[in-house]
Amino acid sequence: MLRQFVTLHTRALSAPTQRRGSVVRLLHASRPVAADLNKEIEAITDLATTAKDEMDFAEESRNSVYYNDDKMAAHDAVEEMTTAYNSLLARLSAADKSAIESRIGMRIKEIQSAYEIMTLNDLED
Repeated sequence: MLRQFVTLHTRALSAPTQRRGSVVRLLHASRPVAADLNKEIEAITDLATTAKDEMDFAEESRNSVYYNDDKMAAHDAVEEMTTAYNSLLARLSAADKSAIESRIGMRIKEIQSAYEIMTLNDLED
Protein backbone atom coordinates (compact mmCIF):
# COMPACT_ATOMS: atom_id res chain seq x y z
CA MET A 1 0.00 0.00 0.00
CA LEU A 2 2.76 2.42 0.88
CA ARG A 3 4.62 1.56 -2.31
CA GLN A 4 1.41 2.09 -4.33
CA PHE A 5 0.97 5.49 -2.74
CA VAL A 6 4.54 6.54 -3.56
CA THR A 7 4.28 5.16 -7.10
CA LEU A 8 0.99 6.93 -7.75
CA HIS A 9 2.31 10.14 -6.22
CA THR A 10 5.43 9.97 -8.42
CA ARG A 11 3.32 9.30 -11.51
CA ALA A 12 1.04 12.21 -10.69
CA LEU A 13 3.97 14.58 -10.40
CA SER A 14 5.63 13.40 -13.60
CA ALA A 15 2.53 12.72 -15.70
CA PRO A 16 1.76 14.90 -18.72
CA THR A 17 -0.90 17.51 -18.13
CA GLN A 18 -3.65 15.69 -20.05
CA ARG A 19 -3.15 12.50 -17.99
CA ARG A 20 -2.60 14.17 -14.67
CA GLY A 21 -6.31 14.31 -13.83
CA SER A 22 -6.79 10.54 -13.99
CA VAL A 23 -3.59 9.85 -12.04
CA VAL A 24 -4.60 12.38 -9.41
CA ARG A 25 -7.97 10.64 -9.09
CA LEU A 26 -6.11 7.36 -8.51
CA LEU A 27 -3.90 9.06 -5.97
CA HIS A 28 -6.88 10.42 -4.08
CA ALA A 29 -8.52 6.99 -4.21
CA SER A 30 -5.46 5.46 -2.50
CA ARG A 31 -5.39 8.01 0.34
CA PRO A 32 -8.20 6.37 2.35
CA VAL A 33 -6.29 3.09 2.15
CA ALA A 34 -3.15 4.77 3.50
CA ALA A 35 -5.22 6.57 6.14
CA ASP A 36 -6.85 3.27 7.17
CA LEU A 37 -3.42 1.67 7.40
CA ASN A 38 -2.17 4.49 9.59
CA LYS A 39 -5.25 4.12 11.81
CA GLU A 40 -4.57 0.39 12.18
CA ILE A 41 -0.93 1.06 13.03
CA GLU A 42 -2.02 3.63 15.59
CA ALA A 43 -4.50 1.15 17.09
CA ILE A 44 -1.79 -1.52 17.32
CA THR A 45 0.56 1.00 18.91
CA ASP A 46 -2.15 1.79 21.47
CA LEU A 47 -2.57 -1.94 22.14
CA ALA A 48 1.19 -2.23 22.61
CA THR A 49 1.15 0.61 25.13
CA THR A 50 -1.71 -1.06 27.00
CA ALA A 51 0.12 -4.41 27.00
CA LYS A 52 3.27 -2.77 28.36
CA ASP A 53 1.27 -0.98 31.06
CA GLU A 54 -0.47 -4.21 32.07
CA MET A 55 2.87 -6.00 32.33
CA ASP A 56 4.22 -3.16 34.48
CA PHE A 57 1.17 -3.43 36.76
CA ALA A 58 1.72 -7.18 37.05
CA GLU A 59 5.40 -6.73 37.90
CA GLU A 60 4.52 -4.15 40.55
CA SER A 61 2.00 -6.50 42.11
CA ARG A 62 4.31 -9.53 42.16
CA ASN A 63 4.05 -11.41 45.49
CA SER A 64 0.67 -9.83 46.23
CA VAL A 65 -2.87 -11.13 46.02
CA TYR A 66 -3.42 -9.02 42.87
CA TYR A 67 -0.61 -10.58 40.85
CA ASN A 68 -2.57 -13.41 39.17
CA ASP A 69 -5.30 -11.05 37.99
CA ASP A 70 -2.75 -8.49 36.78
CA LYS A 71 -0.78 -11.18 34.97
CA MET A 72 -3.96 -12.43 33.28
CA ALA A 73 -4.75 -8.88 32.17
CA ALA A 74 -1.20 -8.59 30.79
CA HIS A 75 -1.60 -11.90 28.97
CA ASP A 76 -4.89 -10.79 27.41
CA ALA A 77 -3.39 -7.45 26.34
CA VAL A 78 -0.34 -9.11 24.75
CA GLU A 79 -2.57 -11.59 22.93
CA GLU A 80 -4.83 -8.83 21.62
CA MET A 81 -1.83 -6.82 20.41
CA THR A 82 -0.24 -9.86 18.75
CA THR A 83 -3.49 -10.87 17.03
CA ALA A 84 -4.04 -7.37 15.65
CA TYR A 85 -0.43 -7.11 14.44
CA ASN A 86 -0.44 -10.55 12.77
CA SER A 87 -3.82 -9.85 11.19
CA LEU A 88 -2.49 -6.64 9.66
CA LEU A 89 0.66 -8.32 8.34
CA ALA A 90 -1.35 -11.14 6.79
CA ARG A 91 -3.26 -8.67 4.60
CA LEU A 92 -0.23 -6.77 3.27
CA SER A 93 2.11 -7.26 0.35
CA ALA A 94 5.70 -8.24 1.07
CA ALA A 95 6.94 -4.68 0.58
CA ASP A 96 4.29 -3.18 2.84
CA LYS A 97 4.82 -5.92 5.41
CA SER A 98 8.51 -5.07 5.52
CA ALA A 99 7.73 -1.38 6.00
CA ILE A 100 5.31 -2.11 8.85
CA GLU A 101 7.72 -4.53 10.51
CA SER A 102 10.44 -1.90 10.47
CA ARG A 103 8.02 0.71 11.80
CA ILE A 104 6.46 -1.16 14.75
CA GLY A 105 7.71 -4.74 14.60
CA MET A 106 10.58 -4.27 17.02
CA ARG A 107 8.31 -2.84 19.71
CA ILE A 108 5.87 -5.73 19.28
CA LYS A 109 8.68 -8.28 19.62
CA GLU A 110 10.10 -6.49 22.67
CA ILE A 111 6.74 -6.64 24.44
CA GLN A 112 6.25 -10.29 23.52
CA SER A 113 9.74 -11.13 24.80
CA ALA A 114 9.17 -9.19 28.04
CA TYR A 115 5.98 -11.14 28.62
CA GLU A 116 7.78 -14.43 28.00
CA ILE A 117 10.48 -13.43 30.50
CA MET A 118 7.81 -12.51 33.04
CA THR A 119 6.25 -15.95 32.54
CA LEU A 120 9.62 -17.70 32.88
CA ASN A 121 10.30 -15.79 36.09
CA ASP A 122 7.07 -17.25 37.47
CA LEU A 123 8.33 -20.77 36.76
CA GLU A 124 11.53 -20.04 38.69
CA ASP A 125 9.65 -18.69 41.74
